[in-house]
Amino acid sequence: MQDEQFMRHWNDDHGRFSADLDRGLGHILRHFAHRREDRSTIGGSYGFLTRYAEPEQAAPALSAAARASLRGFAASVITVALWVVVMVVATPAPGLASPVHASAAQVIYPALA
Repeated sequence: MQDEQFMRHWNDDHGRFSADLDRGLGHILRHFAHRREDRSTIGGSYGFLTRYAEPEQAAPALSAAARASLRGFAASVITVALWVVVMVVATPAPGLASPVHASAAQVIYPALA
Protein backbone atom coordinates (compact mmCIF):
# COMPACT_ATOMS: atom_id res chain seq x y z
CA MET A 1 0.00 0.00 0.00
CA GLN A 2 2.77 2.42 0.89
CA ASP A 3 4.64 1.51 -2.28
CA GLU A 4 1.58 2.37 -4.34
CA GLN A 5 1.19 5.72 -2.58
CA PHE A 6 4.87 6.48 -3.08
CA MET A 7 4.64 5.66 -6.81
CA ARG A 8 1.52 7.82 -7.22
CA HIS A 9 3.18 10.78 -5.51
CA TRP A 10 6.30 10.26 -7.60
CA ASN A 11 4.31 10.17 -10.84
CA ASP A 12 2.32 13.27 -9.86
CA ASP A 13 5.36 15.35 -8.85
CA HIS A 14 8.09 13.98 -11.12
CA GLY A 15 7.55 16.54 -13.90
CA ARG A 16 7.70 19.47 -11.50
CA PHE A 17 10.75 18.01 -9.74
CA SER A 18 12.58 17.51 -13.05
CA ALA A 19 11.74 21.04 -14.20
CA ASP A 20 12.91 22.55 -10.90
CA LEU A 21 16.10 20.51 -10.97
CA ASP A 22 16.80 21.48 -14.59
CA ARG A 23 16.15 25.15 -13.87
CA GLY A 24 18.37 25.10 -10.77
CA LEU A 25 21.27 23.37 -12.49
CA GLY A 26 20.95 25.72 -15.46
CA HIS A 27 21.09 28.72 -13.13
CA ILE A 28 24.25 27.39 -11.47
CA LEU A 29 25.92 26.64 -14.81
CA ARG A 30 25.02 30.08 -16.19
CA HIS A 31 26.44 31.69 -13.06
CA PHE A 32 29.79 29.92 -13.43
CA ALA A 33 29.92 30.54 -17.19
CA HIS A 34 29.22 34.25 -16.66
CA ARG A 35 31.77 34.38 -13.84
CA ARG A 36 34.43 32.87 -16.09
CA GLU A 37 33.78 35.50 -18.78
CA ASP A 38 34.07 38.40 -16.32
CA ARG A 39 37.62 37.61 -15.25
CA SER A 40 40.07 40.39 -15.93
CA THR A 41 43.61 41.03 -14.83
CA ILE A 42 44.53 43.59 -12.22
CA GLY A 43 46.09 45.66 -14.99
CA GLY A 44 42.60 46.34 -16.29
CA SER A 45 42.02 48.56 -13.27
CA TYR A 46 44.87 50.82 -14.29
CA GLY A 47 44.28 52.05 -17.82
CA PHE A 48 47.87 53.11 -18.50
CA LEU A 49 49.20 49.59 -17.78
CA THR A 50 46.97 47.87 -20.30
CA ARG A 51 47.25 50.64 -22.85
CA TYR A 52 51.02 50.29 -23.24
CA ALA A 53 51.42 46.60 -22.54
CA GLU A 54 52.14 44.15 -25.32
CA PRO A 55 49.34 41.68 -26.05
CA GLU A 56 49.79 38.34 -24.36
CA GLN A 57 50.30 35.25 -26.45
CA ALA A 58 47.43 32.81 -26.21
CA ALA A 59 48.33 29.33 -25.01
CA PRO A 60 48.12 26.83 -27.85
CA ALA A 61 45.08 24.60 -27.62
CA LEU A 62 45.50 20.84 -27.64
CA SER A 63 44.72 19.10 -30.88
CA ALA A 64 41.76 16.75 -31.13
CA ALA A 65 44.12 13.75 -31.23
CA ALA A 66 45.88 14.88 -28.04
CA ARG A 67 42.57 15.40 -26.23
CA ALA A 68 41.37 11.96 -27.36
CA SER A 69 44.63 10.39 -26.16
CA LEU A 70 44.30 12.07 -22.77
CA ARG A 71 40.69 10.93 -22.46
CA GLY A 72 41.70 7.36 -23.29
CA PHE A 73 44.54 7.47 -20.78
CA ALA A 74 42.22 8.88 -18.09
CA ALA A 75 39.64 6.17 -18.82
CA SER A 76 42.33 3.48 -18.50
CA VAL A 77 43.59 4.87 -15.20
CA ILE A 78 40.07 5.11 -13.79
CA THR A 79 39.29 1.56 -14.93
CA VAL A 80 42.42 0.17 -13.25
CA ALA A 81 41.69 2.13 -10.07
CA LEU A 82 38.10 0.81 -9.95
CA TRP A 83 39.35 -2.72 -10.61
CA VAL A 84 41.82 -2.46 -7.73
CA VAL A 85 39.13 -1.12 -5.38
CA VAL A 86 36.73 -3.93 -6.32
CA MET A 87 39.43 -6.56 -5.86
CA VAL A 88 40.41 -5.16 -2.46
CA VAL A 89 36.79 -5.12 -1.31
CA ALA A 90 35.84 -8.49 -2.83
CA THR A 91 38.89 -10.51 -1.73
CA PRO A 92 38.09 -12.24 1.57
CA ALA A 93 41.73 -12.39 2.73
CA PRO A 94 44.62 -10.08 2.05
CA GLY A 95 46.59 -11.15 -0.99
CA LEU A 96 45.57 -14.39 -2.61
CA ALA A 97 42.66 -16.32 -1.15
CA SER A 98 44.56 -19.63 -1.31
CA PRO A 99 47.96 -20.42 0.15
CA VAL A 100 50.90 -20.13 -2.22
CA HIS A 101 52.06 -23.71 -1.68
CA ALA A 102 48.64 -25.28 -2.42
CA SER A 103 48.22 -27.03 -5.76
CA ALA A 104 45.27 -26.42 -8.04
CA ALA A 105 43.82 -29.85 -7.20
CA GLN A 106 43.91 -29.09 -3.47
CA VAL A 107 42.16 -25.77 -3.98
CA ILE A 108 39.48 -27.04 -6.39
CA TYR A 109 38.86 -30.45 -4.74
CA PRO A 110 39.82 -30.15 -1.04
CA ALA A 111 38.10 -33.47 -0.19
CA LEU A 112 40.46 -35.44 -2.46
CA ALA A 113 43.64 -34.03 -0.89
